[in-house]
Amino acid sequence: MKKALAVAAAAATLLSAAPAQAATPDPVRAVRQQFVAGHGVKFSETLITESKGDKEKFVQISGTYAFGPSGVVASEGTFRERLTKDKTTLHFRTVGRRLYLKGDNLPEGKTWMRVDDDAFKTPLTLQPVDILRLPQLKGLLSHTTSVRNGAYRGSVTAKQARELGGDRAPAGYDFRLSTDSSGLPTHLRTQEIADRTTVSVYDDTRYSAWGHKVTITDPPDHEVIDMDDIADSTFDETLEEILDLADNAVAAGRR
Repeated sequence: MKKALAVAAAAATLLSAAPAQAATPDPVRAVRQQFVAGHGVKFSETLITESKGDKEKFVQISGTYAFGPSGVVASEGTFRERLTKDKTTLHFRTVGRRLYLKGDNLPEGKTWMRVDDDAFKTPLTLQPVDILRLPQLKGLLSHTTSVRNGAYRGSVTAKQARELGGDRAPAGYDFRLSTDSSGLPTHLRTQEIADRTTVSVYDDTRYSAWGHKVTITDPPDHEVIDMDDIADSTFDETLEEILDLADNAVAAGRR
């Protein structure tokens, strides 16, 4: 009888015990596990201004990142801006530190223009932090003030932004990083803290197809011409002037 009562008591304890809480997935670990050669992730980034419910897209960048064992090793996509009268569209490819721009006005037989490393000072992104660089992702998450349903929210001061090492770190920014059930980022939205006018200017990036197979290589050498070798073409503009459009978008949105 005593044995039967003991078994019943143990069973009752097990049945009434609160279910164990699943551990929250670590986004840093989840992203690190994606760093496999031949795999990648798709991205779509938009610089948006919003005023009284009306939204306007100034810059859009979309494409694919290719991974290696240590992170991003290549990328390919399209950069579109709506600031200027001509509304520039650039098709780009990066392999290591080499940047290629595709164009229709290149010399006959050439499809890609190779930009030297010194000109490639500004990455083709507007985000103040690169979450595919694990130290920056870890640093960003350290400033989280709330987590709900896989969404991390917080703020980064100007000093903290510089410490994170973002290439385009502003005066400071609020962020919301959404992740899926495995901890992989799906959506990053940042907004400068200094932007407190009636017009909101924010950068919105979405990530999808984590782990899909992708191969991005240098274009065939016979299709490439160096930027310094081009004299009279629309690509005679410096890359810095083109990428300055991104910064102008933020300023224009505040006016």
